[in-house]
Amino acid sequence: MDFSYYSNLYLKLGRKDWKNSTYEKNKGIVKNRLNVFNDMDIKEIKPSNLKLWLSSIDDVSGKSKKHYLNSLNMIFNLALEDEVISKNPVIHIKTPHHITPRIEPFIDDEVCEILQYSKKYNFNFQLFVHIGFYTGLRTGEILSLKIDEVDIKNKIISVNSTRSRFGESSPKTLKSIRKVPILEVLEPLLIKKLTTQKNQIYLLETQYKKPYRDSYIFLGFWTEILKNLGIKYRKPYNMRHTYATAMLKNGYVTPVKLASLMGHSSPKMIYDVYVNYLNSNLKEFNRKMDLY
Repeated sequence: MDFSYYSNLYLKLGRKDWKNSTYEKNKGIVKNRLNVFNDMDIKEIKPSNLKLWLSSIDDVSGKSKKHYLNSLNMIFNLALEDEVISKNPVIHIKTPHHITPRIEPFIDDEVCEILQYSKKYNFNFQLFVHIGFYTGLRTGEILSLKIDEVDIKNKIISVNSTRSRFGESSPKTLKSIRKVPILEVLEPLLIKKLTTQKNQIYLLETQYKKPYRDSYIFLGFWTEILKNLGIKYRKPYNMRHTYATAMLKNGYVTPVKLASLMGHSSPKMIYDVYVNYLNSNLKEFNRKMDLY
């Protein structure tokens, strides 16, 4: 039985269970990365073949290689369940080491400059940026917000979905379905939007009364602002990192509470990324403190 039979079966079985984005990602892996094994008899693929193939890939990070191995593992497991093979060769492959890239949040002055400069653009973009910096929502979560999910009376935003070029779906994880407080500084902009826009379903809609497909529509404005202000380029997703570090730095929340606000399944991500960043950033360390 050729490898391609089980790689196609893997996609067919996953199609009904995966999100569209997950399906497209795995489809791309099968088509562009695992296709080297297509014509091979799946029984003849040895751990040495996989190791040689993995070592030849030098254009992606260890994180991407982990995704490739995960797909391979599930494909071989299908053959194992059918008793076509007696052992899954992926069990002999060492998981590639991946170092999480160090975050680069914006400093306070940069945030203020970006927010002020955003007023030169349309109100949807202005609101998009303010929500990003003052809630820590993922960009896809911002674009999928519905009018009825913004509760001004109780000062709460309910996060129930996300949007991408593959459409709308449930958030990244189960914990991503959450409620986030509306800070007072953000409230006037939300009130303005809710009181001036009628018959809308989504908080941010195009001129055709449709939700934005993804945040790419705002990328031109975002890039222009950073360039004009002389600020080092970082993706809009960095608004989320900036919110998280600011909340911790100012002592407004504990790491455990921040994990809940950010939609993480556990505080581990908070400690690994944000707490470690703050602990290693000594620029703002108070060296004048009278310790004893």
